[in-house]
Amino acid sequence: MQALALSSFEEDPAVIEVDAPSPGHGEVLVRVAAASINAYDTFVAAGAMRDYADYTFPVVLGGDLAGTVEALGEGVEAFSIGDRVFGMTGKAVGGGSFGELSTPRAGAILATPEGLADLDAGSLAVAGTTAVSAIEAIAPHEEARVLVLGATGGVGSFAVQLARHRGAYVIASVRPGDEGFVADLGAAETVDYTGDLAAAIRERYPDGVDAVVDAVSPDPSAFGAVAILVRAGGWLVSTRGAAGKSTTIGAVQTFNANGNPAHLGMLAGLVLHGDIRVPVRRTYPLAEASEALEAFSREHTVGKLVITMRR
Repeated sequence: MQALALSSFEEDPAVIEVDAPSPGHGEVLVRVAAASINAYDTFVAAGAMRDYADYTFPVVLGGDLAGTVEALGEGVEAFSIGDRVFGMTGKAVGGGSFGELSTPRAGAILATPEGLADLDAGSLAVAGTTAVSAIEAIAPHEEARVLVLGATGGVGSFAVQLARHRGAYVIASVRPGDEGFVADLGAAETVDYTGDLAAAIRERYPDGVDAVVDAVSPDPSAFGAVAILVRAGGWLVSTRGAAGKSTTIGAVQTFNANGNPAHLGMLAGLVLHGDIRVPVRRTYPLAEASEALEAFSREHTVGKLVITMRR
């Protein structure tokens, strides 16, 4: 089959011919229709996970997916051949979804509800469930002031909508020109991250905001510096693991939000009811998947970039 894969640590990912996978115990063989790109895919492609997971080349990239079941692995009873499904692969490295076929773990996918298009379904899992985990952690009350850093990206764009759906007053960090995008998602206010964002927030909210969802800070040091923007007793949540093992920074509570397949059904329901939307910004055919990954890595990403597998 054709897939976007990493052949070695010295080569860039490319669309190549690889062996079609077979489902192992607890896995489902899915013919992929659509799969969106997430930041984690770029980490795997760069070899950044080599100290934490095995790379067995060629490594097919991709974590999100939507498609149709073609075969069931041993022990799988929740699905039938022909079922439409969506979710995530449930794998750290390899067995990815940027190919014609993928073998996600059965526990990481769900039946696709009628009315949910593959393009949207294939963009929900990783970013959407991470955002749900973040918003559930901060549990914003009505009119709580929630600052979303990285609001135009995949996780951030879902976090803006989910916080607003809970009744929060959402402040979104943007660069000039992107204000309309986040306003359409429900942001009540924006702050320019190309300037002194911290000074701007401290001027507007001298006592601090109620919570920050940080989809930007790459490490504990940068993450810790954001704590000055949060009121005492408030929440600072990382969607990039930057909280490390800490649970507090001074009087601010901290948390690492991760993707969780348990949130898939709720997310799909919100989309179907029009409470949130999947901000698909651009689609690429599988043949152009390497260009899609490069665009995600090097360009200012607004919304979701999605690879479609049908020729």
